[in-house]
Amino acid sequence: MQTRRFFIVLLLFIAIMISVSPAWSSGDAQSAENSFRLNKEYWKGFLSDTKEVVSAPARWEKSDWLRFSVIAGVTAGLYAADQEIQDHVQENRDSTSDDLSKIFKKFGEGGYTLPPLAALYAYGHYYENEKARKTALLSVESFVITGIFTQIGKFSLHRHRPSTGDSHDSWDGPGVTGDNLSFPSGHSSSAFSIATVLASEYKDHVWVPPLSYGIATLTALSRVNDNAHWASDVFAGSALGYFTAKAVVGLHNDDKESRLSIDPVTNGEYTAVMVSWRY
Repeated sequence: MQTRRFFIVLLLFIAIMISVSPAWSSGDAQSAENSFRLNKEYWKGFLSDTKEVVSAPARWEKSDWLRFSVIAGVTAGLYAADQEIQDHVQENRDSTSDDLSKIFKKFGEGGYTLPPLAALYAYGHYYENEKARKTALLSVESFVITGIFTQIGKFSLHRHRPSTGDSHDSWDGPGVTGDNLSFPSGHSSSAFSIATVLASEYKDHVWVPPLSYGIATLTALSRVNDNAHWASDVFAGSALGYFTAKAVVGLHNDDKESRLSIDPVTNGEYTAVMVSWRY
């Protein structure tokens, strides 16, 4: 019964998650001059962007369902292996991994990540640096929208954390209590919601994408090390933050081309599926 509930609600949750990919956002790019200052126009754009993200599933096509299936499959695969993965990580946990977790966990907390974004905006404002202003404001927007989706997932599912000692398939379902909020990982979604904006806006600096995604990945892994989340929690949270950020950035760029490609490959002897991502 618990497993059945997981798959039913998981499909609904991933539908929300996948809907925020830029491939499904059809809103027009907004004027940078009017959108990337902390003023009334920015807050109006914030609300309209949220509306675009939420309504995106109504515009799904066959290719969108294929992407949905891939991510749902990976999440389900991790879910099946959650207990085994958690046991392995905890058996090999040591003081070094704990020390690293203490450092990188902070990149998933708003109290540590939002002040630098405020500083980045202040720099852009006083030195008339449009990219800095845009990056800061889009990062905040991505962080907030991702947080909303994350909380919807948590309170819809109420999955038990591994630290409780309960089985990985323990779910309480929808409710308002603040207990058992394991799925998805909020630290993971928050870290990727900001890291993806930084990587997208500063992709011309070769070191920014790997550094941003590397820090976000270590933030996600820290939650498994700390026994606070299952592997499927951090994957779902990371994907949620990533696709939300891509959607937010996509709504403000002219380039709407999807960077995810899933193609069949055959040479007469075997058939396979090739998945690639361009960034």
